Amino acid sequence: MNKSISIRDLQRVSSQTIAKLDGPTAITSGEETVAVLFPLKKANLPRLRAALLRAEKLSQGRDREADDAALAVFGPVETGDYSFAAQKAARPRTRRKK
Repeated sequence: MNKSISIRDLQRVSSQTIAKLDGPTAITSGEETVAVLFPLKKANLPRLRAALLRAEKLSQGRDREADDAALAVFGPVETGDYSFAAQKAARPRTRRKK
């Protein structure tokens, strides 16, 4: 993160300019960094799906209860089922318009 925008200049920056930023950008007040601006980019859906499928494949065969117990030392554990099958079953069915 080698670039920055002053907090005063931020007031004059358009949303189009923010969208064109390469990545995280420091927001500064004088010499102090007071925030970081992360421009949102449109997700590459095929790449995201491939990563999620790979993660799901890697998780097969793991002992879920042992994983939850290991994570419990850090605080409450979310025990939801986030597999593709569970998410698809939970989605409301909608008809596509013709």
